[in-house]
Amino acid sequence: MDTSAAPTAPGATSTRAQALGLAGLAALAITQPVLDLMGRNPEFFVAGRYTTAQIVQFAALVALVPSVVLATTYVLARLAHPRVGAIVHGVLAAALGALFGNVLIRGLGVDGAALAAVATVLGAAAALLVARARAGRLLLQYLAAANLLFLAGFLFASPTSDLISHDVTPGALGYVSMPVPPGPVVVIVFDELPVSTLMRSDGTINAERFPAFARLAESATWYRNASSPHNRTERALPALMTGAPLRDRLMPTADVFPRNLLSLFGTTVPVERYESVTDMCPPSACTPRKGQPISQALEDSLVVYGHRVLPEEFRADLPPIDDAWGSFGNTVGSVAPVPAAAASGSSADPSAGDPLERWHARVDAERAPETQVARLVEQGLAIDADPALHFVHIVVPHAPWFATPWGTRLMPPMPEWVEDPNQPGYAWSGLIRYQRHSLQTGLADAALGEVLDHLESSPFWEDTTLVVVADHGTSTIQPDVGREITDANVEEVLRVPFFLKAPGQVEGKVVDDVANLVDLLPTMIDLMDADTDWTFEGHSLLDGSEPTLESNVSPDLDEVLDIVRRHEADFPYGWDWSALAAVGPQAGSIGQLVGSPLETLTVGAPSELGWTPNNEAAFASLPNEKLEAPQLVTGVITGPSAPPPLLLVVNGTGAGVTGGYVPVDGGWSFSSVLGPYLRDGANEIAAYEVRGSGPDAVLHPVG
Repeated sequence: MDTSAAPTAPGATSTRAQALGLAGLAALAITQPVLDLMGRNPEFFVAGRYTTAQIVQFAALVALVPSVVLATTYVLARLAHPRVGAIVHGVLAAALGALFGNVLIRGLGVDGAALAAVATVLGAAAALLVARARAGRLLLQYLAAANLLFLAGFLFASPTSDLISHDVTPGALGYVSMPVPPGPVVVIVFDELPVSTLMRSDGTINAERFPAFARLAESATWYRNASSPHNRTERALPALMTGAPLRDRLMPTADVFPRNLLSLFGTTVPVERYESVTDMCPPSACTPRKGQPISQALEDSLVVYGHRVLPEEFRADLPPIDDAWGSFGNTVGSVAPVPAAAASGSSADPSAGDPLERWHARVDAERAPETQVARLVEQGLAIDADPALHFVHIVVPHAPWFATPWGTRLMPPMPEWVEDPNQPGYAWSGLIRYQRHSLQTGLADAALGEVLDHLESSPFWEDTTLVVVADHGTSTIQPDVGREITDANVEEVLRVPFFLKAPGQVEGKVVDDVANLVDLLPTMIDLMDADTDWTFEGHSLLDGSEPTLESNVSPDLDEVLDIVRRHEADFPYGWDWSALAAVGPQAGSIGQLVGSPLETLTVGAPSELGWTPNNEAAFASLPNEKLEAPQLVTGVITGPSAPPPLLLVVNGTGAGVTGGYVPVDGGWSFSSVLGPYLRDGANEIAAYEVRGSGPDAVLHPVG
């Protein structure tokens, strides 16, 4: 039947056109930015263990659902009443236009109030365009098809598309002749741990704070001049496991890197692994791990999208995304209580699934530093005499730093980081960074100590091969804090601990030859007397060969020891945990009083100052149900003038020094890290103004 001249129902074309126009706006405002952001960050999908089908499903949902929902909402409103439909259409168009405007101007670096103003103007303009301009309506109708184009770009042209197209090819391992090792092979990788944190200025391990690392150095070879080729886990770990630095951005998975440390040992012995971020064990050696549901990917993409389009004042309420590869709404800063089994390191309830299932089912708890070290202990205590590779990478002592060596976590509120050198509290903020980082490193050391206790007391210790390294470091020295490399912080960011105990080794040794994480795999092949046709850019540290890569750090130890001396100058009163609370130049001689019993000091008349600690009630009963303790105290000091540093006394012993003063209503805010003087149950805390120094110091109680 010829329908070329059939009449069209009034309003039908208009309704369809307006609905397609909303789909076109959704393509610009939602589909493109979300698929672009997630497509450029394939590590997100690797960390979440998302399957190929899930990745495709995620992209299809992002590309199609918003457009369908928006168009359907408008059509239903239009069917209810044309005027209602027009209002709904205008509101939706304005909102999408505002989002698209935010995407554009945020890309130009504009933020804050200017962002909101420009976005509002663009939103109104978009609404007028689709409501009144025929050309605009036609353009947006055609742009509805862009949803499919953006979907195709994600699936076939983005970095994430490699996860969809990669596959393990037969014979990818090449030639491998791997003898059975004489005992268990244990590889422990810590995350974001600079070797300078562990060291004293004489070049030894600080045994008072980190006894497990010091004990390891007594029975293993310490490659003291070791560095990482990368400052990011997703690149450093593949480099460590393949013997070559990554010059291109590739996925840290077994199908991309079939020739690696785990697949090498997997040809001969069982592989037990705990990989927090990577997935380098092939299915032939390890059981594939369960991933997260697609709903988690959608939730996370919404958080990322919010960070991309919202003004700064609104982004402050969103979960942070800088310290995770997903599950952003479950950050460790607001972590749920860690299950008792996980916190103690004992085996978890089998009904809860294996540790990897728990990682994805309860990411908030699993990402907590206490749970991460519990995984190390859990894996370590399961090691027996049978030859096997036990590979454990835990995200500790990686920031954010909340944990302490004593199994508690710092109680909120935490002091704000001060990034501006011209603002009050800037220098003190840097000291707090180092203190918190050191405390969490102490937790890592305690977990390592439990593993060493198990191994050293076992009959197979002599036959055990043990490797302990870190993927990269971090800088706590302002202004170049963090792991983004500068000329000033490269020695902290890339210098890492590197210990290797060979089978039969019973005495420690220090080697200051240049070493790199990429040397680990060829060294292990040499140590195990294996043979492969693999090629490396690293070299064996055991055969006397020269380094094949130029080091990213200085060739000697002078610069790293300079870093240690800088920390020593800030905390000059010793190397134990009390000394970490005894801040130096900022507090003058008060730091000398940390660790001193109050009964040995002179107490004078009350001070004119007053103070109010946050969470004062918490001291009445510690720890709380979340295993929190106020090891870091914040509060406000009041008085007639700016306060001097105060000595905090806990249970009758000098325990910390106040600082970081920032003017607030009614006084000055402060923060102070306490030494190890808290105890279970009731605690007493007091503040004293100190006048004089040395034996002439007089303590004046602060009310």
